Amino acid sequence: MELRYLKYFVTVAERQNFTRAAEELHVAQPAISQQIKALEEELGVSLLHRTKRSVTITAAGNAFLSEARKILAHAELSKQIARRAARGETGSLAIGCVSASVSAFLPKLIQSYRKKFPLVRVHLFEMTPEQQLQAFAREKIDVGFTRPLAASDEKNFTQERIYHDRLMLAVPESHSLAKAKRVRLDQCAGEDFVMFKRSEAPKLVDAMTQLCAKAGFTPQVVSEPPMIHTVLMAVAASIGVALVPGCVRSMPQPGVTILPVLPASPLIDLVLARPKGEPSPTVSAWLELLRERLPAIRQQMERGTAAPVAK
Repeated sequence: MELRYLKYFVTVAERQNFTRAAEELHVAQPAISQQIKALEEELGVSLLHRTKRSVTITAAGNAFLSEARKILAHAELSKQIARRAARGETGSLAIGCVSASVSAFLPKLIQSYRKKFPLVRVHLFEMTPEQQLQAFAREKIDVGFTRPLAASDEKNFTQERIYHDRLMLAVPESHSLAKAKRVRLDQCAGEDFVMFKRSEAPKLVDAMTQLCAKAGFTPQVVSEPPMIHTVLMAVAASIGVALVPGCVRSMPQPGVTILPVLPASPLIDLVLARPKGEPSPTVSAWLELLRERLPAIRQQMERGTAAPVAK
């Protein structure tokens, strides 16, 4: 049963006239008549009673008319749903993130996305870089704001740089260094360190230990929390000092002071990672908005990333 047969039948039944129906449909009258006849043969019932001067609907036709209208309406709705999905206007988008690295810009970005695509369900997950890899494997997230991936993972993902950052030193506000404008890292050689758990962000932790090595010492690690919030709480509790990405300044922890360090750390990146391959429409729409906002995000997040001048 073809939809156009239903459309022809509904139009003729509503107009009760083949000529007016043909004009409205822009189809030759004989073609409409033939196709409604084919529909009647398929159903095995007479839908219309025809005379030379009029067309009336039969009892069977009247019963079928209601269902035909529903079918045509549902078909039109289905087309609209498919087109919205193809444009990324419906569906879902699951985002993984390290909250400290995105809290300054991600909420407004999601607000803009939801305003543009109100029918898309957005899910946000706080995850370490390692947890994001596991979530990608389970197809729990579509995109992730994370640190650059290890070489062994790069072949499976596309990465786009969001902004540059540098490592800084987090100390308790009661610490003797808390009033300094910047700190020579070798001054911390005898300090206890709270270090982010390496298995959760290997590249970031390696950058921290390498920076300490450049300053001439190996950090004495006394605690390895898995999340940056816990690192900052441990510093506030005077368990130790910590090297942290400068982005944590956007979500200050009471009792903690964040200071630039010398030697300056190499630039560390935040990236948006997603599995390689053609992105879904919702991901494509997200990427388009993100790329549009990237210059403003970088300007916002890269303030203060210039290397401090030694004095």
